[in-house]
This record gives sequence, C-alpha cells and structure tokens, in this order.
Amino acid sequence: MKVKNFAALALATLAACALMAGCTPTDNGGENGGGSEAGVKTYVLEAEYIDLDNVQGAGISSDQGGVEMIYGQGTEEEKAKGWSNGYYVGYTYSANLRLDFVFNADKEASAAIVLRLGSELGALSLDPTSFAVKLNDTDISYQTMYVETSSMDEMKFYDKTVSTNIKLKEGMNTLSLIVLPNAFKNGSTGGPTVDCVKLETAAEVTWEPKTDNPSSRGGSIF
Repeated sequence: MKVKNFAALALATLAACALMAGCTPTDNGGENGGGSEAGVKTYVLEAEYIDLDNVQGAGISSDQGGVEMIYGQGTEEEKAKGWSNGYYVGYTYSANLRLDFVFNADKEASAAIVLRLGSELGALSLDPTSFAVKLNDTDISYQTMYVETSSMDEMKFYDKTVSTNIKLKEGMNTLSLIVLPNAFKNGSTGGPTVDCVKLETAAEVTWEPKTDNPSSRGGSIF
C-alpha cells in the first residue's frame, strides 16, 4: 500500500510540474537580484511558448512567421549552448514586430525584469528608441543594452536587466517586446533574438505556455 501511495504522489507531482512548463520558479530567498522582499522567486517564461499566431517576422535571407520563427530542436547540446529549454525566437527583423508574454500574478508586487537576448546582426546597442519594452502597454525606461554578436547555430545569449523595481498588478499582466524602426540590419530594421524572459518577484506567477509550438512547425500559416 505504501508503494502505491508513493507512486500516486509521484504522478501528482509530475502533473503539477507539467502545468508550469515554461515558467520555472527558483526560490531566491529574497537575496538574489529580486530585492529584499521575502519569498522572491525567479520565473522563466520561454519565448518559444508564447502565442506567436499572427506574428510576422523577417530574417536575413528569408522571412518567417508564427511558430516558424522558433529556432532549435530542444536538444541537450543546444541547452548546453545556453539556450534556455533548447529553443529561441529569431526572425525579429520587422518594424513594429511585437512579442507578448502574458502571465498572471496572484497579487500586486514589485518585480525585476530580465531579458535574455542575442544577436546575429553584429553588436547591438538597444535602447527605448529602437527596442521598446512595455508592461501593460506602459513603456519601461531602461539604460542602453549592449548585446554581442554570434551566429544562429551558435547563438550566445546574455541576461539584460530592464528594471529592478517595476509594479505588477494583481491578475493578468502583459510584458511586450517591440522592435521599432531602426537601421541595425544594413540600414533596415533589425532586432535581437529572444531566448526567454525572467521575472523576479514575491508574487506567484503563472501562465499558459503553448508547449506544442515547436512541434507545430512545418504547418505555419505563413
């Protein structure tokens, strides 16, 4: 009977973890990067799991939209390269392209927001005039973010903090990354590749990741 009870408990734990796929909390104990507030945790929202329907992107040699903007196969080798979960979103070279990370907070709370970004367009100096970051459609003012260059297959990602103390509202929140018109791609609009977003907060954060996005590639409407 004890064996059966243990097996049932293990299955229940796995099911709970599956519901949180793509939004992994790490307890910071209120000490690491999220401020001094007790109970601060880091939540990782994977870019490949956001709603990419009707998002049209562009690349250097070809244009892609929807789930076809996802790069990677989720292999252990790709994870070892620093790609969170083994995927990332590219093809961001389109003016006003918008990536929305929609999540829920169980209470109003302050948060630190960290973007994990890369570039294949040379070293990028991102600022609010070329790359907007919004929370609930309100611009977040941030200092220039310098992102080093690499290649699509060997993409290097860097954590860039855009805010250490921004207010989440109770309920649904939307963090938006918007590529504004710029000259990063040989005089035309370019943008960074996006691996994930990290939220450090004492609020409990949940979302509904579209975990079937990577396996849906090949059937994009674009």
